[in-house]
Amino acid sequence: MNSILLQGVGGVGGLLAGELLNAGRNVTLVTGNPDITAAINDNGIHLITPECEIHVRTSAFTTVEEITTSEKFDCALLAMMAGAVVEGARAASTKLAEDGYCVAFQNGFVEEAIGNEIGMHRVISATVALGSSMKSPGHYRRTTAGRLIIGELNGDDSSRLAELKETLNAVIDTQISTNIVGVLWGKLIWNGAVSGLCAISGRTLGGLFEDQLGRDLFLLAFSESVDTARAQGVDIEPVIVEPEKFYLPRTRSSTTHTALDNRLREFSTLYASVTPSTLDSLRRGRKSEIDFLNGYIIAKAEEKSVNVPLNRLLVEMVHEIESARRTISEKNLVALADSVASASQIDA
Repeated sequence: MNSILLQGVGGVGGLLAGELLNAGRNVTLVTGNPDITAAINDNGIHLITPECEIHVRTSAFTTVEEITTSEKFDCALLAMMAGAVVEGARAASTKLAEDGYCVAFQNGFVEEAIGNEIGMHRVISATVALGSSMKSPGHYRRTTAGRLIIGELNGDDSSRLAELKETLNAVIDTQISTNIVGVLWGKLIWNGAVSGLCAISGRTLGGLFEDQLGRDLFLLAFSESVDTARAQGVDIEPVIVEPEKFYLPRTRSSTTHTALDNRLREFSTLYASVTPSTLDSLRRGRKSEIDFLNGYIIAKAEEKSVNVPLNRLLVEMVHEIESARRTISEKNLVALADSVASASQIDA
């Protein structure tokens, strides 16, 4: 791969940029944020990982339109927030080679929206299974080993996937999946069950699992999503957790509930300080990715007549917070439980 366009230089994009540039790859950066652009142009990219520390001098643009070269890119790595990805893909498509393509690194499902804009044949999906963050503009940290998983939406094991894998291996271990839809759902089921609940309550991921109410709400959200994926005929891949180990049947026994509850208790320490991106967005006054997470689950549930009351109410609450009609508060968990008690059998 000769030429790469990288759009979005936040937590994930900063990791991609630092490692690819350090490996000598030809990467053009578009940040989407003038502060990040200025920081990179002044001081380059500083990346800390568990294995090493990288500092590379480079330059960046704020928008694709600022790129004046006639060079065509082999691929565009889309690492911005989900809400900006369609516009980003549209801009990238004007700079791609004839057989160039976009790689989507977002949480949730954005591939269909991108494909509707630039053509599904120009979309490859990438799932990020690692911890990476931007400490300040131009300064990034990867906190876990993890991996990247890439795949064609139609399941093909294409030659361009092999080329992309070789490129991304410079960043971190990259695997090819012929069931990327199952991979995407595997991550979505987890994210959909934790991100919104943490967002409306202000809790960290570990904090969500500290009490019975948080654990029960997680189990219901998780199980609604698993039901939806199964109704869609998806072969769910265990990207973060195995679905069967946290699935609570709608007609359940107390023994099953207790076993799942005990598994979740272990997460309160493991994820004590993790703040999901949806909560981070709301605290910054930004529009969240909820429509690409729980909103997507709702849309797919409607197609198969699956009842997902918790997911519906969760999306409504997040939208209310975005529009300043509701504040972030632990009381929202109680209100949520009260609203779905009859369906979920949660003892609120």
